[in-house]
Amino acid sequence: MTGEGLLVDGISKSYGPTNALTDVSLAIRPGRVTALIGHNGAGKSTLLRSLSGAEVPDSGSIRIDGEAQSFTGPRDASTAGIACVYQELSLVDQLTVAQNIFLGQEQVSGGVLSRRQMNRRADELCAEYGITARATDLISSLPVAQRQMVEVARAINQKAKYILLDEPTTALEEQQVEHLLGIVRRLVDEQGIGVLLVDHKLDEVFAVADHVIGLSGGRIVLDGSVEDVDRAAVIEAIVGDHGSGPVDTAAVAAIVGDGLGETSLESVETVSEAARAREFGAPVLEATGLSGNNLHGVDLTVHAGEILGIYGLVGSGRTRFLRTVYGAFPLAEGSLKLLGKPFRPKSPAQAIKAGVAFLSEERKFDGFVPQMSSIENVVLPVLGKYIRGGVLRWRALKGSADDVLSQVSIRGQVSAPITSLSGGNQQKALFARATLQAPLLLLLDEPTKGVDIGAKREIYGIIRTLAAEKNVAVIVVSSEEEELTELADSIAVFRGGSCDGVVYPRSSVTAAQLRELAWADASPASAGPSAP
Repeated sequence: MTGEGLLVDGISKSYGPTNALTDVSLAIRPGRVTALIGHNGAGKSTLLRSLSGAEVPDSGSIRIDGEAQSFTGPRDASTAGIACVYQELSLVDQLTVAQNIFLGQEQVSGGVLSRRQMNRRADELCAEYGITARATDLISSLPVAQRQMVEVARAINQKAKYILLDEPTTALEEQQVEHLLGIVRRLVDEQGIGVLLVDHKLDEVFAVADHVIGLSGGRIVLDGSVEDVDRAAVIEAIVGDHGSGPVDTAAVAAIVGDGLGETSLESVETVSEAARAREFGAPVLEATGLSGNNLHGVDLTVHAGEILGIYGLVGSGRTRFLRTVYGAFPLAEGSLKLLGKPFRPKSPAQAIKAGVAFLSEERKFDGFVPQMSSIENVVLPVLGKYIRGGVLRWRALKGSADDVLSQVSIRGQVSAPITSLSGGNQQKALFARATLQAPLLLLLDEPTKGVDIGAKREIYGIIRTLAAEKNVAVIVVSSEEEELTELADSIAVFRGGSCDGVVYPRSSVTAAQLRELAWADASPASAGPSAP
């Protein structure tokens, strides 16, 4: 591969037995937007981390404008002209806009920070790119959309020649998305910057990109101009089964032209609300027209004793829905009912009191208190139940904690800080906490993330026991199709912050069909006939 641009040739990256990237070659050209699309786990994040210096590929090479590169860290990539704006923003809340923009590249004059000069430049960037904040404003005071633009402004200020954008529109409203995409086109057209845009939303891809690259299973399966590839071909490239080899644009178009992309969902059945009520129990949670925090008209019901899986792409609204039900996010529009009664929690404490338990996707961030033992973490939500006359009945509380911990087979010292346990045992401790709460409704966000296969099987057993023996209504968010088709009784699909309430029995939907449902533009209600 020769010529100008950021050129990747044969990159591979493995984590143990898992091949995250296999022989990936692509080009990011100056003055062009290259869209990178792919399903959850396709290898997009690994590729971005490899290009930004956060990961070192096992093999392959990277060249920038003809010069071979060898990155040992993000600073090397930044020096070479690459800036990456991750979905999880890297700004420091306690610093100002200007301090964040110049972080690591502060301007100094005579050994003293040139604060006035940096503030002036930051104000210029804010004005040029539609950031309403001032240079001296704290980042923590800015809304998400403005923080996203500060990240972009920082990349521009670093004089990056190539900018990698990881799902930049996930948390933005429609008007904010249009503004950001307009900025991207300006950077490309006016400054000749090369942009790699990771995006799940095909409307955005076709609105701003010049070229589209599809990843599936760590391999490139689609590589072509947006003028030559239609949406159906893109979806087929992503959700189809391509084996171990790449699929060129013409081949994918031919597959779609034969009608396979149109008929693959015909065998998918849906299950009616009445049938679910007969099989399980009364509705525990009913969401109707739920909106706010980038949710748009979510309709969903889960019954006592039912394990309802929620599937969708990153940014589809799955986690926002769980956190809204849990009271962590405000409910703007629509209604929730818990056991048939209006339910509008204003805080997690209110949700817990009403009988809702929640396990976060990021247990190390907001799932537990690291310095506390497993026992102390387990009892936190129920302390109030063990207080009599202003005195905590610790012996009774510890006895209850020991009992639930024994039920989940913790391997390790439960009296030591919870961080001393393995990831799987940390997660089982959190399930013990949920069990101690005796919830009506259990919300699980990626409950087996970061655990080994043995712990995963044990966690499945815990979930099934809670549903079948305790009659708990369980909602499970998972990015793993196989996990949902094995664990859940029923599956609903989120797309673009919305869910229409259509539910599929796990026996009627395959992993590939779930992927297609997640990417489809049409309503999943049209996918197939309803079961009685």
